[in-house]
Amino acid sequence: MQVSRLVAAVILAAICAAPGAGFAEPMEHGGHDGGPMPMPLMMVLRQAHLTADQQTKVHQIMAANFKQAKPLMQKLHQIHDQIADKLLSAGAVSAADIAPLQQQESSIHQQLDQQMLASALQIRGLLTPEQLSRVADLHTKLKALREQIHALVGEDALPPGPPPGF
Repeated sequence: MQVSRLVAAVILAAICAAPGAGFAEPMEHGGHDGGPMPMPLMMVLRQAHLTADQQTKVHQIMAANFKQAKPLMQKLHQIHDQIADKLLSAGAVSAADIAPLQQQESSIHQQLDQQMLASALQIRGLLTPEQLSRVADLHTKLKALREQIHALVGEDALPPGPPPGF
């Protein structure tokens, strides 16, 4: 499970030039068909200077992806609620009580990862060699920035998420 998630994140990061994106991110500029577009993907695709036709196709891909992902995300939230209910209920709870829910959660994550990878590959297929070069250059620069930050403050010094006030 972790390997497939890592592979999907690496491929998406190569396209997005930023850490992996989730499906629950809001869509910038409203989007088409109400489907979300992960913000890192929006940022990088903006740098690719997509044509109007490419923009339309990207929005269609993301809307279709969202349509498939939405019921899976709802199921994932239900599973998380069931796990919380078990952990917070009276009486004894063992790992064996939660294992079936974890297996369901893992299966859903794998399906979402496969969908994300398929969408990322579809979007990548829309880009011209020049656009891919531009995105790859941005990715290289962002990667170098992350390495500089890590060298300055160390990995353990960085809290997860954006700094306070951002």
